[in-house]
Amino acid sequence: MAADSIPRRIAKRLLSPLLGEDTYSYAQCLAKAWDIRVGNWAREEPELEVALCAVRPGDTVVDIGANYGLYTYHLGRAVGPTGTVWAFEPIPFTFKTLTRVATVLRIHNAKLVNRGCSDEQGRVSFQIPLGPQGAISAGLAHLGGRGHDHAGKETQVRWKAEKEVSAEVVRLDDFLPSLPDLPFIKCDIEGAEPRAFRGSARIIDQHLPTVLCEINPWYLEGFRESVATLWSPFASRGYELFRYDERLRRLAPARVYEVVEDNYVFVHPTRKERLSPIL
Repeated sequence: MAADSIPRRIAKRLLSPLLGEDTYSYAQCLAKAWDIRVGNWAREEPELEVALCAVRPGDTVVDIGANYGLYTYHLGRAVGPTGTVWAFEPIPFTFKTLTRVATVLRIHNAKLVNRGCSDEQGRVSFQIPLGPQGAISAGLAHLGGRGHDHAGKETQVRWKAEKEVSAEVVRLDDFLPSLPDLPFIKCDIEGAEPRAFRGSARIIDQHLPTVLCEINPWYLEGFRESVATLWSPFASRGYELFRYDERLRRLAPARVYEVVEDNYVFVHPTRKERLSPIL
């Protein structure tokens, strides 16, 4: 069954109100572990190929917004038993399910962290969109304070209700130990990406990692950010912007003013050698 198939959505609607949260977490774990293992999600995230080119066995990498562990799993396989994946997921239910997915898929080299990444440290609110029958839409959970009353709401807000939870956030600059190298960061946190990067400025300056980042201009606007405020700090470091062309299986140069909702790759010249197979 496909990751977002109609039968899967119907089953989710029927089961979520009948099962308690813990039991539903186990059901989600099995479904997501299956999707990840057989490649259902990989078809929806072709940029995984970028991630796998960017890392080597023994590397330490970071997954910001780990969700149910798609990138954590594949990055873990890429860095191997001597490498480490730091996987950050702040939402309690999602993190609980992520830990169970990691057990089922035997992800032994990931450090799973029940915190989000931002430019501050502390406990903050998150909003979790709710689907029909109250099932959470974990992939759309976002930091509190994101405004939705601006042009485009009709197509971007596809849920009727939200649930508020509190969770811890950290600055990566303060949280991560000293590392000899950090070649890759994946970041997908629904518009709060500039905050995470401001909180990891020292690490980015030091290691100039390749960054795979989801960009949704409308989400950024809700945080009073923009594509420019997200990209400018990287441009000032000499980074180049790319978008993965799934048809050609290559990275294509992208222009900031043409950015639309999609995954983008920030590449520093010092990291291009690893990406040469797809550049």
